[in-house]
Amino acid sequence: MSLLAPARTTFRTTFSFWSARGYASTSSSEPSSSQPPKPASSEPSKTASSCPAGTIMTGLNYLKGEPPILAKPDEEYPAWLWELTKPRQLMDDGPGGKAEKRQLRLTHRQTLKDKNMFKTK
Repeated sequence: MSLLAPARTTFRTTFSFWSARGYASTSSSEPSSSQPPKPASSEPSKTASSCPAGTIMTGLNYLKGEPPILAKPDEEYPAWLWELTKPRQLMDDGPGGKAEKRQLRLTHRQTLKDKNMFKTK
């Protein structure tokens, strides 16, 4: 530990307000948008998204003074977006191929996570 460590921490805490970011607040003082949020439909529909159209997406607008971001109907999103939720399928191209390397990498990563978890206990 160096002798300057206490001085560094006080410097950081003293001047931390300069690097503070201004995120949008969740208070009622938000500016009203030109389009009010649409009420959610109570009837179940066959959709790919997890929320109905018109739902306010909390946490997505992080800039101050911006209107809330609303979910769009599924038809307004591009078709490739719904393909991202499906599991990735790689062709089995023999030993040493992409599928085997990916499986070994995932297995090794999980083994490391398990070892690290047992070290902390």
